[in-house]
Amino acid sequence: MTSSPYKKVPPSPEHFSAANAIAKILDGLGYRYHWASKDLRETDLTYKTSEGARTTLEVLLHICDLTEGILKVARQEVIIPPFDFSDLSYSQLRDKTLRNIEEASNIFKARKDEDLEKMNLILESNGEQTSFPLWNVLVGPVTDTGYHIGQMVAFRRASGNPMNSNVNAFLGYTIGFE
Repeated sequence: MTSSPYKKVPPSPEHFSAANAIAKILDGLGYRYHWASKDLRETDLTYKTSEGARTTLEVLLHICDLTEGILKVARQEVIIPPFDFSDLSYSQLRDKTLRNIEEASNIFKARKDEDLEKMNLILESNGEQTSFPLWNVLVGPVTDTGYHIGQMVAFRRASGNPMNSNVNAFLGYTIGFE
């Protein structure tokens, strides 16, 4: 197996475009997820803030669901929930999520801006399809992924396993791991 992506944010594209901006946002999510989900212990995975709350593992599963949807949009495939990744181990789940983000980013990097206007999130439920513009992907699954990554950071701090303090999302690399 190749090494895990997003130990650092990949270099920026040479030119600015809407497609590259989407890819760069995904790369930022990948970097944050890489470090937020790295080296979680069983204690971390089972941690939850209250009786009705999700555990960290359930948050990881939800993030994987979100990134699966983002990847399907990038590929322009129909999203037919629910996804079921419950058979994956923590490390398999983490790797799948990182690979989903990486592949979606690479697909967007290869797109032309005019392609984006034609892209939709196509959701199928009960045999019926509903289409949403790409904007909904950005304000929905992409931002929700970032929200839940932050949740994981807080959970792991609360369970006694804080994230590496050398992670620098602004610079896109982690001091000592360049």
